[in-house]
Amino acid sequence: MSTSGEYPPVRQCFNQYCPSSFDLKVAKFSDSTILLCGTCYELYKRRKCCYFCAQVYKDDEQNFLDGKKWVQCDNQRCGKWTHIDCEVSDIESQLQHKSFKYKCPWCRIEKDKKKKQSQLTKSLINQDLADQSDQDPEYIHSSIKKIYLEETSIQQIFEPWLKKNTFLEELLKKNGEFTQCINQEELQSDLSKMRTLLKK
Repeated sequence: MSTSGEYPPVRQCFNQYCPSSFDLKVAKFSDSTILLCGTCYELYKRRKCCYFCAQVYKDDEQNFLDGKKWVQCDNQRCGKWTHIDCEVSDIESQLQHKSFKYKCPWCRIEKDKKKKQSQLTKSLINQDLADQSDQDPEYIHSSIKKIYLEETSIQQIFEPWLKKNTFLEELLKKNGEFTQCINQEELQSDLSKMRTLLKK
């Protein structure tokens, strides 16, 4: 009892369905703080609660104690529950459609965060490339060179064969065509002639 004769206010777990008033822990909810008993605090830390009102739940409790309608996230890696009445969008009618996939606020926030990070990364890369091209005159030259090398890669593969054909053509122009092989003696003569030309 205080000096004024009044009893101090009784502190109780934020979970209205929990009678505990012992071992209360402070948890942050939105822009304020709430008090939760040890059990409810652990559930809250694991996000076993409605995102909007912080009402905690246990999976093995029928109707999650409060008897309200809940909806479960369709993300298999999530599976968290949210009060239908607390949702910012009218999803109750959408739940009637089999094709509708509900994503809880936790997953929506995570998806939006990844999207923003991806956009930021792309923006930084594009800015970096733009800065590099402005500050380094060689950048444009190197880019053009890279494209040229890619376009000529196929030609480079066939280059030895092209050189070989050109070399044989030059030999024939300078030394005349080989005789048609009529007998073994003439065949040996042509082979000898070819060896001599290749040694030059």
